[in-house]
Order: sequence, then C-alpha cells, then structure tokens
Amino acid sequence: MSQRATIALVMKRKNKGEHDQVLTLFTKRYGKIEFMCRGIRKKEAKLAGHLGLLCLSDISFVLGKYTKVLTSACNREHFAAIKKDLMKLRAARRIIKLLDTYTITEAKDEAIFNLVVGALDYLNRREMTLLEIKFFLRYFEFKFLSLLGYEPEDKTIMHAFGGQEIKLSEEELDVMEEIFDQHFRDIYGTVKI
Repeated sequence: MSQRATIALVMKRKNKGEHDQVLTLFTKRYGKIEFMCRGIRKKEAKLAGHLGLLCLSDISFVLGKYTKVLTSACNREHFAAIKKDLMKLRAARRIIKLLDTYTITEAKDEAIFNLVVGALDYLNRREMTLLEIKFFLRYFEFKFLSLLGYEPEDKTIMHAFGGQEIKLSEEELDVMEEIFDQHFRDIYGTVKI
C-alpha cells in the first residue's frame, strides 16, 4: 500500500457506529473522497482535532482493500471567524453544499479546490455586511458555474456598463440567487440546495 499526501477541506462528517465517522473531504490532488475513520470519536483520537467541519488540513492516506484509510492529519486553517459569525457560516455552508452536490467523487479539479478555499479564506478575513455576503455568494456561484463549464451568458453585461459602479439591492441579489439556483437545476436536475 502506497501512502498518498495532499491538502484537504472537510466537507461532511457522518457518524457510523459508536466511535466511527465517514468523512467527505475535497482534496487538492484527488478531488472529493470519502474516508472511513475508525475510532475518531473516541476521546483519545489523534486525528479528531484536525478534521473538524470546514477545516483545511494536510492529510496522508493509504488505499485499503475496500476503503481509504487516513493515516495522518495536520490542521492548516480552521476558519474561526466564519464559525463565529452566523451569516458567514450560512454562506460557507452554501459553498460547501454546492461543492458536495455538483462535484463528482474522485474527479480531480484543482481549480475548484482553489476557488473554494479562496472563497472561505476571503469570508474568514473580511468584515462583511449581509448585502456584501450575498453579493459575494453570487460572484462565487458565477465562478463555480464557469469552472464546471457552464458559464452564464450574462457575463457580457459587465462590458455594457463600461466600468460604471453598479449598486444592487438585497432584493436584486435574492433574485440573482434564484437565477443561479435555476442554472444549477437546469444543468443537474432537481437537487435541493
């Protein structure tokens, strides 16, 4: 069994049995992967502190006969400011939900990994109003659709305004969210986001 190493973002954790969890990680080198982590919920578990939700960690793993086994994890970033702000946490959850729903297991996509980690880092570092968070999410959704290969044709609108400052209301941003959700549904069918 050869050991593999990469950077990974913890997307989902699902309890299995008394002490185990199935973790879904989005990795830089291997895409979205599920790991069975035996004993991770025990008090003495060494990896537990490095594999919380929304944690960015350096991981190592081996391919077992039937499952992938995490051998080490070291936390790089845990995005504390996001976890302390309910609006930012909701935005991060939407980003992770889109990532989980619209990416294929074990399909490498470093550009999407960089976009998601960059978006979470931006949310973590910046003080933002609800309106700014909504605008930021619409921008993320546009970039995410583009990386999936489904860039909306509305991109030409930016050129039409010739560099003028455009102010959007909260209602307009909510309408844009519905439009982006429709783009996702058109591409992938009906999935609740």
